Amino acid sequence: MEAESPVHPAAAAPAQPPQPSAAEPALELAADGRYLVTGGLGFLGRHLVRRLLALGGEVTVFDNDNNRTSARTAWLRAAEPAATGRLRTVAGDIRRPEDVQRALAGGSFRSVFHLAAYSVIERAAHDPAGAIATNALGTVNLLEALRRAPATLPDSVVIASTDKVYGEMEGTRYTEQSALRGVGIYDAAKLAGDVMGQAFHQSFQVPTVVLRLCNVFGPDDPNWRYRLIPRALSFVFDPAGAAAPELYFESIDHWRDYIYVDDVVTALLLAAVRPACRGEVFNIAGCVNLSTPEVLRRVVEAAACHEGGLDPARAAKIMDNGFRVVVRGQKPGVTTISRQHLDGTKFGRCTAFRPRVGFDEGLERTARAARAWHLGPAARPELAGTAR
Repeated sequence: MEAESPVHPAAAAPAQPPQPSAAEPALELAADGRYLVTGGLGFLGRHLVRRLLALGGEVTVFDNDNNRTSARTAWLRAAEPAATGRLRTVAGDIRRPEDVQRALAGGSFRSVFHLAAYSVIERAAHDPAGAIATNALGTVNLLEALRRAPATLPDSVVIASTDKVYGEMEGTRYTEQSALRGVGIYDAAKLAGDVMGQAFHQSFQVPTVVLRLCNVFGPDDPNWRYRLIPRALSFVFDPAGAAAPELYFESIDHWRDYIYVDDVVTALLLAAVRPACRGEVFNIAGCVNLSTPEVLRRVVEAAACHEGGLDPARAAKIMDNGFRVVVRGQKPGVTTISRQHLDGTKFGRCTAFRPRVGFDEGLERTARAARAWHLGPAARPELAGTAR
C-alpha cells in the first residue's frame, strides 16, 4: 500500500537560451582507427559509438540483445549515415568466451571500451548470479581474450566502473584512495570487474584504464522504469496525461553526482588516447551534486519550461502536479547508499578534463528528447540496451 503527499516546485523561471559549452578538449583520435565497444547498443554505448563514427573511426559493436540488434543498429546508421561502412555489429554474450573471441576477430583494435554490464541495481538483486557473471566474469573474459593475443593487444582498454564500488561515503567525497566498501550485488559485481581490470594490468600488462562514473544522464536512456531522471520524464510526458513523478520516501535524504552523457563520452576518449592514463584508476566527477528531491524539482521545471511553447495546458499541469512522495517496502536484495560525491582531481590533472555541460542545460536537452520519444511514437528509436 502506498502513502503519498504532493510536493510543488517553485514556479518555473522564464526560459533562458542555452549557453554554449566551452570548447571540447582536443582528442588525439586517429581517423582510421578501429575500436571495439562492448555494450555498444546501450545508453552510454550508443552515444560513444556515434562520437567515434563522427570522428572517422571504424567501430565494432558487441551487444547481447539479439532480438533488437538489427533495429538498434539501423538507428545508429540513420544517425550517422555517412559512416554506414564503418560500423560492424556482433551479437553475443560477454559471459561466453567464444562470443568474445568472435568480437575480437578480424585484426587488432586501437582501443577497446568495455561498457557491457548488468546496469540496473534492481535487476542485479533479482538475478545475482547473472549480474556477477556479467559484471565480474564478463570483464575477465574480455581481458583474458586480449591477454592471449599479445600481438593484437590494443593501445588501451577502458573499463566503465561506478562510484558504487566505494559504498557508503566517509567524509565529504570519495578519492581513488578511498576504501572500497561496495556490498550490494550490483556494487560488488562491478567492484570485482574494476579490480580485475587493475590486476590484468599489473600481472599481464594489459593496458587498462578504469573509470569510476557517477550517475550519467542524457537523451535516449532506455532505463525509464528504474533510473530517476528518465523515469520522472516518463511520468510528465505520459501520453495519457501529465502525471506527478514519484520520489520514494527512503530516497529523500540521498545525494548523488550527475554528469551529462556527452561529457562521459569525452572522458572515455581522453582515457583511451592519453598514455599517462594506462594502468590507472580515475573518478569521473559530476557537474553537480544534488539531493534527490532537488533533482525531481528541476526535472519538473525543465519539462514544464520546454512544454510551455508546445502545450501550455500540459505545462501548467506538470507544474501543478509537482512530484509526489511514495512510501514503499524495501525490495529484497536492494541496498542503497545515502550520500555519494566523487573527487575528480586526479583525472583532471592527467587529461585537463572537466564537465562542459551544466546540469540544467543537459536536463533541457534530455527533456526535449524524452518528449519527442513519449509523445511522438513515430520518432521513437529502439532504446533497449545493457550498458550503463
